[in-house]
Amino acid sequence: MKFAVLLMAVMAVFSFGGSSVAFAGQESIVAVVNQGVITASDLKARLDLIASSTGLPPSTELNNKLRPQVLDMLVDEQVKMQEAKRLKIEVAPEEIDKGFEMIANQNNIPADVFKKALTQHGIKLSTLRAQIEAQLAWTKVVQKRIRPRVEVSDADIESELDQMKARMGENQYRLAEIFLSVSEGKEASEVKAFANKLSEQLKQNPEAFSKVARQFSQSAGAEQGGMIGWVFGGQVAQEVEAVLPNLAVGQVSSPIQTAAGYYILLVVEKRQISEDTLPSNDEIMQRIGTQRLDRAQSRYMMDLYSAAFIEKRI
Repeated sequence: MKFAVLLMAVMAVFSFGGSSVAFAGQESIVAVVNQGVITASDLKARLDLIASSTGLPPSTELNNKLRPQVLDMLVDEQVKMQEAKRLKIEVAPEEIDKGFEMIANQNNIPADVFKKALTQHGIKLSTLRAQIEAQLAWTKVVQKRIRPRVEVSDADIESELDQMKARMGENQYRLAEIFLSVSEGKEASEVKAFANKLSEQLKQNPEAFSKVARQFSQSAGAEQGGMIGWVFGGQVAQEVEAVLPNLAVGQVSSPIQTAAGYYILLVVEKRQISEDTLPSNDEIMQRIGTQRLDRAQSRYMMDLYSAAFIEKRI
């Protein structure tokens, strides 16, 4: 059975209450990615966009921890855009315009009003257009190179149903997650420090979780604000399973370290597994397929990173 999933660009839902991140220094190159470069002004523009979109309370400490993470995001986008170019994949201006419209619709305002609001808050439209283009290009890469190889068999579905039936009466959790990977080209200490600060901020402001997940999470559920649906203990990493029983509904976790990176969780709902809560075959196929697609994307990106020349200068 082929895994069927609607692949959408990771479109952030913007609020306009944030303040810009200060960035001092003359124009310079802050990173080299193969034949491409990222400039100081590129980094500042994305920092301004992030500050306005997450809804987190601004602080000098958070801003300092944002910089290396945002630079990593820009490096990722360069790698993805270069791979799209290699595969002769293009994103038409009309597709980017539709991305603008989608974000405007999510904010319940016309696209022209949305653009004006961005400009009034010091956000360059070209910055958001570049982010949308990279997201759409990568979606097309995934559709072309990764998704056709992801399959979920009837036996996979039956196995998961059997596991759930064997766990009748145990707790099941509806979760949202932010996943921050520790992979080649990234400093583990910086990722850990950022995860700690992000968790600290979200514990004070959990309503910002979905917006932060859309911007920073590196898991397949990022486009849904980090939502990964209903899971039980055996479906998640052991480190995550150990923490779940101690989390209350509405609570944001401290960072959970795994071999792949750090998870920050939000418990949306909690219930017991019963005959009434057993998912349909389609729901199981979707969950397994999304999980496998996520792993396949991560491996693909790791291969691209391994083959790339990347030099960060901050």
